[in-house]
Amino acid sequence: MTETTKITARCECGALALDIEGAPVVQLVCHCSDCRAFTGTPSADVAFFQPDSCNAHGQTESTTVKGATGFEKTSYACATCLTPLYATVSALNGAVGVMANRISPFKFEPELHIWTSEKAEGVIIPADMNQSPVGPPKAVADAMVSSFWGKQ
Repeated sequence: MTETTKITARCECGALALDIEGAPVVQLVCHCSDCRAFTGTPSADVAFFQPDSCNAHGQTESTTVKGATGFEKTSYACATCLTPLYATVSALNGAVGVMANRISPFKFEPELHIWTSEKAEGVIIPADMNQSPVGPPKAVADAMVSSFWGKQ
């Protein structure tokens, strides 16, 4: 029997919550300019979950941009405190990328750093960590797409 993992991501004030059932499909550190603008940090620790495993409660403020892939991604923050909480990615059939530092209980274990060509000055990536100057390498991207395709 498989145990279902239940975790929650919350904004700073608690007005927005994202209930999540199941394990993340992939965990990444993203250095792209879109993630940096959304989070206000030099990089974003993101855990990606199946869209049907996430259920948001509360008012959001959203921003949609066209990512480097040419597909839209929509970022969601709390409408009250403006804490960045999650994003949906069209290129991954609506996969939900959740800011890992907002999830509890959760241990963030990144598989790789992506968009390192856009990393902020002074950011040091551990030498033993897998890196990609752009999006995920083809093998990881293919695994992500197949994991999320047809799941919405």
